[in-house]
Amino acid sequence: MPNDNKKKGGKKRIPIINYDRCDPGSCGHVCMKYCPLNQQGRKVIYPDKTTKKARIHSRKCISCGICVNKCPSYAISMVGLPVELDEEPIHQYGENSFRLYGLPFLVPGKVGGLIGANGIGKTTVLDILSGELVPNGGEYEKENLDWNYVIEKVDLSFHRAHFRALKNNQVKVSYKEQVLSKYLEQKEKTIEELLEEADELGAKRKLVEELQLANLLEKRFPQLSGGERQRVAIAIAIAKDADIYLIDEPGNFLDIKQRLNLAKLFNNLVQQDKTVLVVEHDITILDYLSEQIQALWGTPHAFGVVSGIKGVRTGINAYLNGYLREENITFRSKSISFLRVVKERSWDGVPVYVRFTNLKKSFDQFQLEVSPGEVHRGETLVILGENGTGKTTFVKMLAGILEPDQGSADVMATVSYKPQFITRNYEGTVNEFITNYAHRYTGEQILKQNFYQPLGIEELFDKPVATLSGGELQRVFVAACLTKRADIYLIDEPAAFLDVEERIDVSRIIRNAATLYNASVIAIEHDLQLVDVLGDRILLFLGEPGKKGHTIGPMGKRDGMNAFLKHLGITFRRDPETGRARINKHGSRIDREQREKGEFFFDRS
Repeated sequence: MPNDNKKKGGKKRIPIINYDRCDPGSCGHVCMKYCPLNQQGRKVIYPDKTTKKARIHSRKCISCGICVNKCPSYAISMVGLPVELDEEPIHQYGENSFRLYGLPFLVPGKVGGLIGANGIGKTTVLDILSGELVPNGGEYEKENLDWNYVIEKVDLSFHRAHFRALKNNQVKVSYKEQVLSKYLEQKEKTIEELLEEADELGAKRKLVEELQLANLLEKRFPQLSGGERQRVAIAIAIAKDADIYLIDEPGNFLDIKQRLNLAKLFNNLVQQDKTVLVVEHDITILDYLSEQIQALWGTPHAFGVVSGIKGVRTGINAYLNGYLREENITFRSKSISFLRVVKERSWDGVPVYVRFTNLKKSFDQFQLEVSPGEVHRGETLVILGENGTGKTTFVKMLAGILEPDQGSADVMATVSYKPQFITRNYEGTVNEFITNYAHRYTGEQILKQNFYQPLGIEELFDKPVATLSGGELQRVFVAACLTKRADIYLIDEPAAFLDVEERIDVSRIIRNAATLYNASVIAIEHDLQLVDVLGDRILLFLGEPGKKGHTIGPMGKRDGMNAFLKHLGITFRRDPETGRARINKHGSRIDREQREKGEFFFDRS
């Protein structure tokens, strides 16, 4: 039966319902009452038998948009679907829910990278390839589907072979999931016991050394920090004797040195002809560790499409530009590009908002010493350094949460603080949380225009904080921090769980807040592309992680990036097409030339 909702201009429109917002108890199914086809007696919009929430028959819907405009909770949208996608999806969650088209290719002996926005289907892809989710081929009402059904539905012989191998237990997949809750359930086991159970290659000792896990072995998973949990989960996945390794967002909470180390670990696997597929939002790291790229494009929470295989530079640039040449698909109205030239600003004569003397702070096994410095009005200072060198401790001293053992931090203005670790413990909606956090009315137009609309916060206002995803929670905490009227904004790792677009939006919004409020921003960040976009100056934290830390700076961004990259032993160049920062291959001609000149951070195309 043909679709009735095709439109001119190469697209058809499909109805999507946000069931978190749909509330028939308060509106009485107003969408059903005003649907012109329902008024003619045709059952196009109808209540779900169980939840009573609205459902829209996609093939009967004429996409008139009346229900979209009449819905008081803004739960319904009409999403344009390219006509090229007239085939059935590989998986669909429901009548008016997300649908996925296509799957990536798994190439033995290669590290593949998967890039795409949050809500575009990346985790669904990994769930399917791992065998945890049996795809329904768009037949979302069918139950108890098995691999035989899938093998018959899939067009490409490569994917048929993969599903046949899963069915016959002829391929083993190791899957590091984005959400690590399954390890929290094993709270009685030590990290050493978890690693021993997973170790099928006799690689435990090597992984403990490479991922710096020695001091964690006697601990239990709930006791670990975010970065420690991530490293343990990666070790467990890599310790298994598998044919395919699926790694979902390994960079969250890891510092830049730890992220760079992932490339070495994954390279060891592919040298054994294993297959590695990585989802990562830090495009600098994804570029560095991948050998090929596939992009997911579409409309978040509505549909996602997997592109063909592309070279790393070509694939990432195509994603940023929003144009896939081979498919002749444009999915972004405005390309994402980065500043190519950084003009250092002089801060002479600008009022000082923060001044700190030589600070010292000691814990049982850790000592921090901070050199004197100051932060000016309107300045964005980015803090760079490895985990465990005292960055968060320093920010907490500025926020007044911790007292220095020696020295003083004079904060001559009001402060708003976004912590590193954010939780869903608040019992209430997003709107209530932001109002209580910031002590400010969220309906102000200046807040909507500068923060809520760019961050997609308004559509979350009525959601309970406890139900937010990691990316949604991060955006809400950043928005709450910036909503509070302050002179100094202390922001600890604002990019965790955010996709590429959201990271860039957040960095620009933070800079805009400094301008809007004539305020200072001090931010901790590990994504070097964001550091490049965000910072005016840099404060470096060096030392021995977990034992001692000291600072260098603040200094200009060029000098700061140069010093940090030299410390890491890598060189950067800018991509001439997009302006994004790329890590040079060690020992390459351009790497050698930059090292000889002392230009580890090459700030020109």
